[in-house]
Amino acid sequence: MDNLEEIIFSDEIPSNDIANVTDIAAVDLNEAIDPKEQDLKDALSIAYGVIASCKVNPGSLFEPEFVKAVTTIRALSQKDWANIRVSIKQNKPSGVLLTDIDSLTDPVQNGQGQRNSDADVILEMLEEKSLYHDENADKTFIEDDEKIYRIGSQPFIEWISHKYFKEFGRSVNESAIKQVAFTLTGHAKHEGIKQRIYLRAANHQDAVYIFMGDDDWQRIKITASGWHIDAETNVKFCKPGSMLALPMPVSGGEIDDLWEYLNIGGTDRLLVLAWMLEAFRSETPFPVLALNGLQGCAKSSTHARIRMLIDPSGCNLRAAPKDVQDIYVGAGSNWIVSFENISRLSSQQQDALCTLATGGGFAARTLYTNDDETIINVKRPVIINSIPVVISAQDLTDRVINIELQRLEIYRDEIEINAEFEAAKSKLFGALLDLFVKTLAKLPHVKLIKPPRMADFARLGEAMTQAMGHEAGTFERIFKENRSESVSRAMEASPVAVAIREMAENCKSNIVFHGTVKQLFEEISGKQRTLEGWPRSPRGLGDAIRRQTPALNSIGISITHGEIERFDNGRGVSIKIEKMTGNGDNIGNIVPGLLTRNKIFSESVRI
Repeated sequence: MDNLEEIIFSDEIPSNDIANVTDIAAVDLNEAIDPKEQDLKDALSIAYGVIASCKVNPGSLFEPEFVKAVTTIRALSQKDWANIRVSIKQNKPSGVLLTDIDSLTDPVQNGQGQRNSDADVILEMLEEKSLYHDENADKTFIEDDEKIYRIGSQPFIEWISHKYFKEFGRSVNESAIKQVAFTLTGHAKHEGIKQRIYLRAANHQDAVYIFMGDDDWQRIKITASGWHIDAETNVKFCKPGSMLALPMPVSGGEIDDLWEYLNIGGTDRLLVLAWMLEAFRSETPFPVLALNGLQGCAKSSTHARIRMLIDPSGCNLRAAPKDVQDIYVGAGSNWIVSFENISRLSSQQQDALCTLATGGGFAARTLYTNDDETIINVKRPVIINSIPVVISAQDLTDRVINIELQRLEIYRDEIEINAEFEAAKSKLFGALLDLFVKTLAKLPHVKLIKPPRMADFARLGEAMTQAMGHEAGTFERIFKENRSESVSRAMEASPVAVAIREMAENCKSNIVFHGTVKQLFEEISGKQRTLEGWPRSPRGLGDAIRRQTPALNSIGISITHGEIERFDNGRGVSIKIEKMTGNGDNIGNIVPGLLTRNKIFSESVRI
């Protein structure tokens, strides 16, 4: 104690000779042994040694030394545990259950720490996978062996579930998959590769790529010089759960054989062929293909077979959409948006189809949130069928190809013709690709002097018809005639347009009406109130007339929407309806020659 006090209170500073010691070796921290790492090495050595001889000594798999070793491996390294488990499965006798070994070596039950959650285990499994964010569609994807899965989709869930069960021999719970999807989505958006992910068709470096949708994820590359199955991996495709494989194309088929299975006649065949080719070009606006006709004209079978050569699905023909959201949700997982047996389309649904065909988005409140939006941004080819003409909105009419199907005179068994079509699909698809090649070769040399609306489609169709040997200008003329007929049909489908036409027909004066929209609504509603689609208010009537104004102008009826004015019977927004000078004879001539333009091709159409 005295010596300690002397040291503490001494004026001298204690020192040592460590600086003069030269024989002390430096410590290399890189050579330091991590106890856990050594435990893992020892455990792996024991485990693999037992596994190597377990077929002749199965009881060794349940010895304390082996159980302790595997428990340690599971607690320290999920990667090594996965390898060990596979090795046990491959070498154990058939009478030994892997689930018993799983239970005995559970780290939690053996007091060696807390088990990682299933979500953590899955994320570790997927650590090396590539993540993608398609900013155009605002969707995220993950790639495994050149196969792309949209994160959160049904194929993604099935892939994760299979992968987990294969490695660990047990099912994974739903909450873990959701947690994985949330985590991967965040990583993909902030750290993933920014790249466009396509659905069925893609334009890339002067070539068109078509995704086969088969188990091998093959692609067809089409250029002006030919087509072939291509292994291009820079063009990424995603396969939704409902997507089916296209037939393997075979060269040497004849495109005219297609009409053996589609009830399309006359010049309408050129319009349908052009629409089918255009459906493979992802960068251009798409016209809407509308098939209509009476019962017995093979609308549904024609519709389905067209789709089977472009974008076959588990459900080729979908029921009429209930609302706008149904249309966009269907477009989220299908390249072709396809609806059958439509009796009526609301103005909002027609606007949605118009937006869908030319490219646009739909936003809705995200489920279970108050302020977040889910945005669906897509552009898709659209095909519908109906008995009456259901497209009445002029914006959509400008983008529609109306095809009137004729009733069949000869019927055949559906089973028989389906079997023949199934056998012919590969050659028909090959013939379609052959025609596409010729069209792409001709396309750079085609110029339209006065291009119509949907000019990209008109130019492609003109290139196609010239490649087939038709005179220049043939397709442009046919397309313009079809559009004119579509306008007329749209008027017939609109009760408001028909009422205005009848009003003009019965009026001897050139001024058919001049007053407020409310007065017009009261004057012409009468019997019309019971008609499906008739507006329920003056405002609805005004909106419907605005939609039909271009069509009414085309038959000599002028519509002028004015400002608020005062009239004898009240004050309100004015509207003036009058006959155009020199066009009185055209009023009422709505659908000239529609029934006689196309011949009946039942004798040559085997449906």
